[in-house]
Amino acid sequence: MSSLRDLVHPASTEATTVPNNPYLLMNFSVLKRERLSPSFIRITFTNQDGLSFTSWGPDQRVKLYLPEPGASPSTLPLTDWNAAWQKLDPQSRPARRSYTIRQVRPDRGELDIDFVDHGVEGPASAWAFQAKPGDRLQIAIPNGAFTGKPIGFEWRPPQGVSRLLLMGDETSLPAISNILKHIPETVSSIDCFVEVPQAGDDAAAGELACRITWLPRYDDAPGTKLKKALGYSQMPELSRLKRLHGLEKTVAPNERMWDPATDTSGPFYAWVAAEGGAVKFIRHALMKDCGLPKSAVSTMGYWYLGRPFH
Repeated sequence: MSSLRDLVHPASTEATTVPNNPYLLMNFSVLKRERLSPSFIRITFTNQDGLSFTSWGPDQRVKLYLPEPGASPSTLPLTDWNAAWQKLDPQSRPARRSYTIRQVRPDRGELDIDFVDHGVEGPASAWAFQAKPGDRLQIAIPNGAFTGKPIGFEWRPPQGVSRLLLMGDETSLPAISNILKHIPETVSSIDCFVEVPQAGDDAAAGELACRITWLPRYDDAPGTKLKKALGYSQMPELSRLKRLHGLEKTVAPNERMWDPATDTSGPFYAWVAAEGGAVKFIRHALMKDCGLPKSAVSTMGYWYLGRPFH
């Protein structure tokens, strides 16, 4: 009798020529679904292709191609999947969404991704809300056999950094949880703030919850609590912060708040990932009010109010 693992992780019967591309589109099946907290669901996937995959950074991004609940998964090609996806009818092609790897176990062909539970609102939440063992989808994921420069992550703290500011919301909690496991030994001080939908969502961070200052949002607008948290930090780099009111920033319809630090250097490093409007506010405060250089601040808009982000 076949086991569940045999059904969702069949052995490959023929050799596959794997190109030396940084990302490949692979086929995965749901192995299990776990409720972590009121707002978080973890899904463990297992790879069906027998191909090697990996994660190069704690905030490693992957692309999920999500079928409608009950629909057949996509059959996009291994390498030119994006071009093939673009040619499909927008009304019927699978939804495409970016997610962070929560944990990867390449030796077992397993991958964990944490989803924010919005019920059936939004294609990713709707899929995760109804996912069951054996359900399939395609994921663009780092190629474990790639020999070039790793890409798809932004956590690059300066060598010798001693003070860290981590700020995010529910969409970046998986990345922040991973980052907290990869803190450089030179770091002596960390301020970590995460805005989440409600109390009890700290359970999604497991044993790392005690290292995070939690900001339950409840009925406030996204980003409200996170922006105020700037005033809670005791980091000397933030001592020049002038004000937290009147700095509201509007994100233009096609604007993308994605500005990771390059050539990082110095004793202080900020990593910020949340809703785009909140990110724009925080970036302005850190760089304009506090006078921090671009090399010390990585800011990423993981999502935007009122629009999908692929």
